[in-house]
Amino acid sequence: MNYDTPENIAQTVAKIMEQGGEVDILSNEMTDRDLASPLLIAVPEGQRLTDFTKELRAAQSYMKPHHREGTAKLTTLESVITWANRFKGEGSVLYAKNDDDAPSLTCIADYHLSGASIVDVNTGDPTARHGKHRAIYSFPLSKKWQAWMKMSGTAQSGVEMGAFLEDNILDVIDPPIQVTSPGIAGSEASEAELRLIDIARRLEGGYGTGAQLLGMAKSFTVNEAADYAVTNNSTTGEASIQIKSEHLDSNGAPIRVPKLFLIAIPVFEGGAIFRLPVRFQYRKAGPTVKFFLTIHEPTHAKDVAFNEAIKDAADQTELPLLIGSPEA
Repeated sequence: MNYDTPENIAQTVAKIMEQGGEVDILSNEMTDRDLASPLLIAVPEGQRLTDFTKELRAAQSYMKPHHREGTAKLTTLESVITWANRFKGEGSVLYAKNDDDAPSLTCIADYHLSGASIVDVNTGDPTARHGKHRAIYSFPLSKKWQAWMKMSGTAQSGVEMGAFLEDNILDVIDPPIQVTSPGIAGSEASEAELRLIDIARRLEGGYGTGAQLLGMAKSFTVNEAADYAVTNNSTTGEASIQIKSEHLDSNGAPIRVPKLFLIAIPVFEGGAIFRLPVRFQYRKAGPTVKFFLTIHEPTHAKDVAFNEAIKDAADQTELPLLIGSPEA
């Protein structure tokens, strides 16, 4: 019987390892700058096929990213304008969305180029971009806006109403002469002031002054000489209550209650100031009287503030402005 010597066994193992341990690179098109072709390597364990493309690209992007991505969350309109001007390119756009609770402005720096999509299996679409480099600005409603909107339309006692007006009296402004005396200065009234005049006409009331509101707030204890007239509609069966009572101050003198007054507050934090008409009402509620402050058409002011802000952003960045939401 012929036995192999130890030297023959070692040589045999070396040959086997040489054959089984060779690593074959199966993709010869790969270069330092060619990341489109996969990197396939055959390794031991029966020459199994392993795809190292992901690992290679991760290693290459470790020192320098292949493309920009990420979403910057900015806290001022000026910041999103600066960001857009810093990173904008040929396909950059602005997206504006006027949600009730969270209006926002988004800049997509690497948005798709204009024109129809081009399908090419070899080179891909030259107009396509990742769309992953973005900045978003969520318009923050001002604290003053939130305070008045929380009060708007809610029933309050005289004490609660007086306390709120005293705390926020600096927001109350006197109406301009163009509004209080349109016959004298009507020709000088702006479009916004003409709108205030029309609101007072339609609501059949006038605008009170800040001093008048402050005096009323301080006097709301409330002393009330009740006198109500109730009429019934025989056709519909509906009842209407006309309040004829006079509110009296601590000296027994009547308190003048204006039907309307003006406040000047920003819609968005740090934004422009808007003059808003507020309607003052009171209703009988059992043995008591409930008071209401209602901001007239607040949505109009919010829409105007939003549209002015996004127009300013579009003008300063010179980017296309789209209304809605971008592709997810």
